[in-house]
Amino acid sequence: MNVAIVYAGNSREDKKLLEISKSLSKGLGAQGHVVSIFNAWTDTDARLTYFDFVVVGSCSTGFFSAKINDQLKKFLRECPGASGKRSFAFVTPALRGNRTLLNLMKIMEAEGMMLSVSQVIKNANEAEAIGKHLIVERK
Repeated sequence: MNVAIVYAGNSREDKKLLEISKSLSKGLGAQGHVVSIFNAWTDTDARLTYFDFVVVGSCSTGFFSAKINDQLKKFLRECPGASGKRSFAFVTPALRGNRTLLNLMKIMEAEGMMLSVSQVIKNANEAEAIGKHLIVERK
């Protein structure tokens, strides 16, 4: 299956989210899926219509905040093909990580995405393990 990983940090160059996205990609690739990674800041012309499953990752805008970056909201709103996709949401840990995850899930559901699972991912090793066991299905 074709899987897209979309991530958006607080800046164009969020190394931690990129590292986690690459590790998820490695884990999903071990299952035999074809994975593409998109940065919501730079890949603004991306289309999700080709993909069967979408992974969306973000972080909170501040350590005490539970808000999601506006760039990710804009990307999902303007990107063709996001609606109706099965998806997985993840965030990096912060003081209010679960609340941040809830806000990300609300944004994804508002765009018509169907969430299969969500997770707070701490590091790249955990991300790869999740990718190896994530159930990616098309319905």
